[in-house]
Amino acid sequence: MARPRQYDHDALRTRTIEAAKLLLEEGGPAALTARALAKSVKTTPGTIYNLFDSMSAVLQEVNRQALVDLAILVDGVGQTDPRERLLALAEVYVTFMLDRRAVWRALFEGPRISSTFPDWYLAQIDGLIGRITQPVAALKPKGDPRLLAEQLLLSVHGIVALAAIDRLDLITMQKPMDLAHAAVERMIAAIRAGAE
Repeated sequence: MARPRQYDHDALRTRTIEAAKLLLEEGGPAALTARALAKSVKTTPGTIYNLFDSMSAVLQEVNRQALVDLAILVDGVGQTDPRERLLALAEVYVTFMLDRRAVWRALFEGPRISSTFPDWYLAQIDGLIGRITQPVAALKPKGDPRLLAEQLLLSVHGIVALAAIDRLDLITMQKPMDLAHAAVERMIAAIRAGAE
């Protein structure tokens, strides 16, 4: 009787996550199957399921790395004045998501394990909003800086969402970065005008 093939669990898990990223880049979330992953890392679909509970779990690991990468880039934005910082944060978000459209699709179009997200996922999103809240708060708005940061992220994200699927031109011929800058400038102008 043949002995089961031995493998380094951690190394194969890492290779599988990298292979999942490539599959997502090539074909989006639909391309991420156990069979395709197994072929990419030269193992069996059963081994993939030994490493991960489900394909959604693989996708969550890809998402984890994407959110960590985004946080690193956001943290690299210098401590400039609030306006410059908000513009720079918008630029980082737009550039990151449009340079990694497959990652965007995995984050926002991929399957969900359940109706709730893991704590680490929510913490990463919360951290991103917190990083936007800091310069918003420095502008001393009348309203809650956290709520304003959420609104700003949603405004910029909506632009990215259409641009990432090449549908922005259905509404406008403006560039995503110009629209993101305009969203930041509108919020700053409203804060300075004393709006809630």
